[in-house]
Amino acid sequence: MKLSKRIIPLTLAALWTCAGLSWGADAPAVPQPFGPAISAFGPAGTGFPVGKLGVLLNYQYCETDGIRKGGSEVSDAVKMTKNVGVVKFRYGITEGLDVRTATPIYDVYKKNRATGEGQHLGWIGDTAIALHKVLLKQAKGAPLDLAVDVGLVVPTTDVSSKSVDFVGNGAWGAGGAVGVTYSTGSHRLDQEIHVYTFTEGSHDYRKPMYIRSTTAWGYAVNNYFDMGAESQFDWNDESEKNGVSQNDSKNEWYAGPKVAFKYKPAGFAAGLAAMFPFARSFEANTPSEGFRIELKLSKTFDIM
Repeated sequence: MKLSKRIIPLTLAALWTCAGLSWGADAPAVPQPFGPAISAFGPAGTGFPVGKLGVLLNYQYCETDGIRKGGSEVSDAVKMTKNVGVVKFRYGITEGLDVRTATPIYDVYKKNRATGEGQHLGWIGDTAIALHKVLLKQAKGAPLDLAVDVGLVVPTTDVSSKSVDFVGNGAWGAGGAVGVTYSTGSHRLDQEIHVYTFTEGSHDYRKPMYIRSTTAWGYAVNNYFDMGAESQFDWNDESEKNGVSQNDSKNEWYAGPKVAFKYKPAGFAAGLAAMFPFARSFEANTPSEGFRIELKLSKTFDIM
């Protein structure tokens, strides 16, 4: 990870330098960047076109780089490989109001390095449903785009000995979010903050309340390609088992560069991001990812 800590800041600096060459450039038709590539409810402060259906897939591949406690690695006895997909739908109900869903589908392979034994966990998690309301629009003279979300997490998981309680255990959840987007020329800045809390679900387990902050910068090189950088910070409170705190709160901050391809006539876009840990802190022994590769595919359909 020492190598990645040197590479990523240099990559981000190079991206900012290239973008700065076109920051104030005049152009008859300014290309617009795609939104965040990493898994977030999105699209921050902007809305979704009325009568259009968006189908999205976020895919994340990551591998742990050991078991950590506090900010340090304490063991490499367990290795976990994660494949996590999030299937999303968005629909524009009226001007400035849309509904969206997100359902995780996941596979986790856990291997004991000492014995060589492995175990697959996962399948489907609980589904989040949210209403997204735009309050301010930059296109109508506001200084930026501003929107809020109100959401529920509903039980859709297949609870079994193979399911991961942290992803989904048949519990209900509720929360909200605020998002802002600022655009200037071919640049776009997005910021989202989500807060969710949960009831107790199966296995007498209560998922921790969490706060997630997602930040994204995108620069449209032209009408087809973007570059940029993204950051995600997660704060998780302690979970509970049989009503007893598990003393397992954690904080994680990942960031890295991204690229995107979009083809507006077909309503298609794809984003790819490489995320690396910049800060991690765990109250209990916890496997932690050494990197995350994030892929986002988006297709919009006109159903009206």
